[in-house]
Amino acid sequence: MAILENSKRRSLLAALAAALAALVTNPRRAQGADAESIAQPETRDDMSFVAVAFAMQRRALDSGDQGYGAIVVRNGVIVGQAPSRVVVRQDPTAHAEMEAIRDAARRLGSRDLGGCTLYSSSPACPMCEAAAYWSGIERMVYGKAARDGGSPGLCG
Repeated sequence: MAILENSKRRSLLAALAAALAALVTNPRRAQGADAESIAQPETRDDMSFVAVAFAMQRRALDSGDQGYGAIVVRNGVIVGQAPSRVVVRQDPTAHAEMEAIRDAARRLGSRDLGGCTLYSSSPACPMCEAAAYWSGIERMVYGKAARDGGSPGLCG
């Protein structure tokens, strides 16, 4: 097994500690019906996380929904994920980004998603960008080229 650099080791330990703390402080939330486990990519970089967002897009298409997917990442760990569910739930607000934000908030037990990055298969619409802004998400990345969308803002 390769030796990790100190900064990578600290980052990984911090991410594991955060995940464990969320599980310990809210075990029922982690075991809920909506709390399927999240597979983490081996490589923790923008391209790997965007690939997971595109896997969510494939899940959306496979379920008969619109082709969008999104994930929320904090400290190199996926803390929320979702495909679009607009069609299957008959909910015009169930965009992939909104659903991933909801999933992350539920799993973390907090509406504050400060320190998180939202990865999505396409640029966020105004509704989703506003939700990212209000939840405290710090950065958005989208598309196959992992384009940095910067900090979310409010339209106007």
